[in-house]
This record gives sequence, C-alpha cells and structure tokens, in this order.
Amino acid sequence: MKTFIAALAAVLVAAPALAQSTDVGGESVGSADLVKAACAEGAVTYYTAQSDGDEREIVKPFEQQFACVKVSIISAVTGRLYERMETENQAGKPQADVLLITDEALAQKLIDSKQVRPWTPPVTEKYPANAKVEGWWYSASGSLMYPIYNTEQVSGAEVPKSWKDLVDPRWKGKIATSPITIGGTGWMQYAFFKQVLGDAYLKAFAAGAPKLFPSYSAAVLSVARGEIPLGIVSALNDYPVRMQQGAPIAPLFFPEGTPFTNYPMLLMASAPHPHAAELFANWYLTKTAQSELVRVRGAYSVRADVAPAKGNPPLASIHPWNPGHDAILREHDALVTDVTAVFGNR
Repeated sequence: MKTFIAALAAVLVAAPALAQSTDVGGESVGSADLVKAACAEGAVTYYTAQSDGDEREIVKPFEQQFACVKVSIISAVTGRLYERMETENQAGKPQADVLLITDEALAQKLIDSKQVRPWTPPVTEKYPANAKVEGWWYSASGSLMYPIYNTEQVSGAEVPKSWKDLVDPRWKGKIATSPITIGGTGWMQYAFFKQVLGDAYLKAFAAGAPKLFPSYSAAVLSVARGEIPLGIVSALNDYPVRMQQGAPIAPLFFPEGTPFTNYPMLLMASAPHPHAAELFANWYLTKTAQSELVRVRGAYSVRADVAPAKGNPPLASIHPWNPGHDAILREHDALVTDVTAVFGNR
C-alpha cells in the first residue's frame, strides 16, 4: 500500500510539471511528446548572429523551464556561421540544430539547397506576413539601421535632421559604418540608400568617405569613444553600449524612414538534436522569450504584443522600411555589385 501511495504521489507531482513544460506564458511550445523527445536528446546547439553574452542571458528562462536540455551557443557574424556550417557539412559532421542569421537571401539559399527543414511554430499567427516565410523561417529578432551621434561632440543645430544632412561636406570622413558585404543588415542599409534616397544619394554618401568597419560593433565603439562623431549602425550593436554602459551616444530617427532587417530563425535539416531544436525555436518565438530579447538586447520584436525596450520609440512611429522578401531575393546580388562599384571595392 505504501508503495502504491508513493507512486500515486509521484504521478500527481509530475503531471502539473509536464503540463507546465508544454506552455510558456499561456502559449504552447509543442506537445508533451515533443518535450519528452527533446529531453531524451538532452541538448541543442544554437548558431546565432547575435552576441554570445546577450543570447546566454535571453535563453536563461528556457534553461530553467527545460533543464533537461543543455543549450550550446555558437555566436559569429552571419557569413562566418555559414562558412562554419559548410565546413562541418563537407566533413560529414554537422553541429547546428537551430540557426539565427541576418540575411533573408542566405535563408532562401539554405531552403533551396535543402539544408533546412520545414517548420511551423504554434505561434505562427503572431508573426506578420513580411516577417516570415510561412513553414520555413520566422523573424525571431531584427534590427533597425540608423544613424547615431556622439552627444559630447555634436549638439544643437549641428545634429542632423534628415538622411540628406549626412552627405553634407561638413561630415566628410566623419561617419562610421560598415560595407554592404557585412551581411543582411548592411544590405538593408544600402538598399534603403539606393531605393528610397536614390542613386545620387548613394554616390554622395560614398564620396563623403565614410570609415568602413568590419563590424557594426566596431563602428559603434568608434563613435562612443569620440574617435568619429557620427555613425550609421545596427541598433542591436548600439543599444547595449548606449543603455547598459552609459556611452554618450544617441540614435536619430529621420522622416524618410528607418531600414529594418528581419533576422530569420531556421531549423537545420541535419540537426543532431531535431526535437530539442524545435522545442527551443518554438520557445524563442513566444511572447515570453521575445520580451526577454527586447529587455536584454534592445531589439524590436515584430510581434505587435511585445512592447519596445526602454528608451526606444514604438516601431510604427519611426517608419520602418523593408522592401519585402521577394524584392530582397530579386535584387540582392545586383545591389551588392552596384554598391561595391560605387565604393570602389573599399
């Protein structure tokens, strides 16, 4: 009898835990069978273009709720992640389970080459049509590309009021940014220049001899240190320095609009831990996880029910611009060629 009572008590304790483990903040992350299979795999390897430290903080609630799944994070810029995966695949030793990159064109390349698998998360309806390719990827993060300035070096009437002010001769050689080849964020910046502001603007910007850094993080730090007074950077590189480190920098939002880059999340077809991958990715798209992304990273979530980070205006108020997935695929390579030619292979 004592054995039966002990066993019954164990079931009653375990049942609520199981119910909780399939639900995050009132949203499903999959079935009980998926959670069980993920726990049996016991691990997930997450390749991400976001910073390592940020991601480790963002995923802490996942690790607390699903302690049976160990999360390993590999962080690098999108191009390096792709090179790493190619090397691993050629060696017959794929490692990535889940991938977050900054480039929609590369995401499509991975789909076309069958390197990723179909996936529809339980919260798919929370993601707008221009922030997903239904059944394949969802914008788990995203970044604005905007100007910043050093508030100790630029003030009053000197502060630019529009994108066109940035090509004023007074700023020649005094703007930090990155080349178009940096990835999807860079592509979006220069697509905005060419398609919204025009060819003449793109040429004028190049003629202004901006300082091109190999990463937006380096560009942000250059402005924060006062080495260069202005920058055009990814908000995800600016926000941690501005808000967490108290650097003398501030963003600028111009009436012409602000480029916005989706960060596609995908599941790898050769994932060593496919069930843990799906559970993790489903979790990352929940309101709970997206709120953590906003809090830690300063990112904008494309979910309408997730408020912006402290110090950031509502997304709709700054006129985010994105040409759409089809246009990105159609114009990607030609734009890289055109912009590279304008900059003279810098």
